[in-house]
Amino acid sequence: MILLPAAPTPTPVEMEAWVVSPGLEGFFWGFFLLAVAAIPLFWSMTRHMRRVDRNARLRDEAEAAAAADDAVRGPADDRRVTVVEDGPATVVEHRATTAEDDAAAGR
Repeated sequence: MILLPAAPTPTPVEMEAWVVSPGLEGFFWGFFLLAVAAIPLFWSMTRHMRRVDRNARLRDEAEAAAAADDAVRGPADDRRVTVVEDGPATVVEHRATTAEDDAAAGR
């Protein structure tokens, strides 16, 4: 036979809501800490978005310059354009070799 106690141990005590909740002070501290954590994240996001916009602008300028150069020199059948995004807007041109170029170079 198992003996069960008559009352649970320890005896439950009725507590008021302000005793167990953080209250208004806890709400303000939580809000303040959340704001302190969010501000550096916003600064970082702004910096990264500016970098993305700058790189897109530089890429567009380089492509426009390459298109204007192609319009002057003719179609780009034997050229490939590479846009370098880490520095200033630069267009690097790679010219494909043809059989005539190989013959002229003695290959």
